[in-house]
Amino acid sequence: MSTQDKRKALIEAAYKVFVKKGYVNSTIKDIANEANMTSGLVHYYFKNKEELLLSVQHEVQKHYHRQYDRRTEDAVSHEGLLLEIKSRAEDNPDWYRWRYEIYSLGIKDEGGHLEQQVASILKNGRESLSTPLQHILGDSHNASALASILLACFDGLALQKIVDDDFDIDHAYQFLDELLELYLSQSHSV
Repeated sequence: MSTQDKRKALIEAAYKVFVKKGYVNSTIKDIANEANMTSGLVHYYFKNKEELLLSVQHEVQKHYHRQYDRRTEDAVSHEGLLLEIKSRAEDNPDWYRWRYEIYSLGIKDEGGHLEQQVASILKNGRESLSTPLQHILGDSHNASALASILLACFDGLALQKIVDDDFDIDHAYQFLDELLELYLSQSHSV
């Protein structure tokens, strides 16, 4: 296994362990065991658990940025955007579990590096939503505000789906789509 492959395997193992046990309850030994490596090897690649946490966050961001970069502006629709986001909560709830874990750590790290990471995650999320919304709305100021509201909706709806098996996420997204459609029809008629 190459150096790059070992590092990648440790990042993937850390992601799984952090999602399952939480950052605070996870140990380097847990991560090493998940990766079928020794704790010493983890320390060889990462000086501490926080560096590993930040590497995991970097990889998670990179993965979703690649996904968004592949979409063309011509293919963007608000329905497609909502379906893609909703599918994450259903198909990859660990992505949201990771997101909540990093949010929690950032909130507790007032003025620190992790708080800056969370601010960056939220800013990137708003910007990734704002870009297609600007294309749809033609108004960057309202697109930015709507992106902020939608980001809060997506995070909140996913949280409800993850913790409540009976939560009807389909109906919630259908209603969100209807609200968005109503807003778009009114904003285009003005």
